[in-house]
Amino acid sequence: MNVSWYDGSAMYQFFPLGLCGAPHENSWDWSNTWNAATRPVRRVDKILNWIDHMKKLGINSVFFNPALQSDTHGYNTRDFYTLDSRLGSNEDFAEVCQKLHENGFRIVLDALFNHVGRGFWAFRDVRNNLQNSKFIDWFKEIDFKRNTPCNDGFYYKAWNDNWDFPELNLENEDVVQHIFGALRKWEDLYRFDGLHLCLAEYLPSDFIFRLRKFCLDMGAGLGGSIALIAEMHDGFECQKYLSGRQTQSADNRELRDAICGSFNNRNVFELAYTLNRQFGQDGIFKGVPMMNFLDNHNLPRFATAIQDKRMVPLGLCLLPALPGFPCVYYGSEWGAEGYDEENHWAMRPCFDAPEWNQLTDGFQKAMLARKDSPALRYGSCRLIFQAKEQLVFERDSCGEKIIVALNISEYDYKVPIKEGRGCASFEGIYGDYDELLGGNECHYDGDFYLPPMSVMYLRKK
Repeated sequence: MNVSWYDGSAMYQFFPLGLCGAPHENSWDWSNTWNAATRPVRRVDKILNWIDHMKKLGINSVFFNPALQSDTHGYNTRDFYTLDSRLGSNEDFAEVCQKLHENGFRIVLDALFNHVGRGFWAFRDVRNNLQNSKFIDWFKEIDFKRNTPCNDGFYYKAWNDNWDFPELNLENEDVVQHIFGALRKWEDLYRFDGLHLCLAEYLPSDFIFRLRKFCLDMGAGLGGSIALIAEMHDGFECQKYLSGRQTQSADNRELRDAICGSFNNRNVFELAYTLNRQFGQDGIFKGVPMMNFLDNHNLPRFATAIQDKRMVPLGLCLLPALPGFPCVYYGSEWGAEGYDEENHWAMRPCFDAPEWNQLTDGFQKAMLARKDSPALRYGSCRLIFQAKEQLVFERDSCGEKIIVALNISEYDYKVPIKEGRGCASFEGIYGDYDELLGGNECHYDGDFYLPPMSVMYLRKK
């Protein structure tokens, strides 16, 4: 088994512009010809207030959503080489990253290379100088015989037909080397351990191969390992990038949707099917450290998405038991809510400080159980039993077996012993077990009872 740092990761996701209370729009000094940045305002230190909270949860890596100089929300980049001035300076963020590393955290940075913002310095040069610009070939489909709704005097390819996002020409070697130069600077300043590759399905395969080799060589030169985690929405598309060895990991949006769908429909079939398809004996992601999550900066908070709020703690306790590694979005561990389809800042709030409540207690127990368990971190996954509202599966690694049992019904459930094949059969559970979440010792003589609205981790003694 080839285990790298991200295999056993327990990740925490921040949206820095939201958490740090940055203005939703940037301000500019147009006399600055590079990226028109105004004087930095140091807000990024607020992240340091979360260090003790994350350590208490058993977190060992931090994922930062976009933090580079941008026009508004972080995904319309102005400059790959500079921290967003609403958060502070490069040196300010470097100090934060150093503190995180000193406290044992790995660092993953958002990396959006498909497109930039209209304020990107090279795109501004094209707007200002038109046919005389040296950067026309940096962007896709520049055409001075056509125009855009922005009346730029030329046409360009915009991602998803959003004129705020001019697409980069990643077949232009100057563009590629500009990006690689930025990565060298990020590594010099921040010593990052991984990149979250946004919109990976839109990037040329050749660029991803080159990016992976560049990161592997750079990481090896520093005595470490830099991982690429692809942002993907479709499981079959994920498989292509992972099996083709373009990236080492990917977002597991499909599994997240299966959890929400199963909970809201009170039928765990979708979850069972997805787990087996992804991680079963012939699973498409078997042995792959997928990044599992319940919500993020673009999706409704889990506590908002789940109709029956009594199921929210079940999702939080289930997440650390799933094959792959868990990533929790800041605030979701205490049940923060929020969603606005038109205004994504609703999912990117500013909190004064981390909170702790009963939900956080349960999530902490599950995370710490995972931290101490090879089976939960790296183990295989085998479905044992499934009914409409109950699911039992086994994680197995290094001689340790953990049975994970989920009951989303309001009633006690006795798992029936019966003959059959696969999840249609159940031979019973026998022997002594430690119930890791409740801290209890259990003995079974075949019959297996699931408490109502519960998640159990059972380790055979």
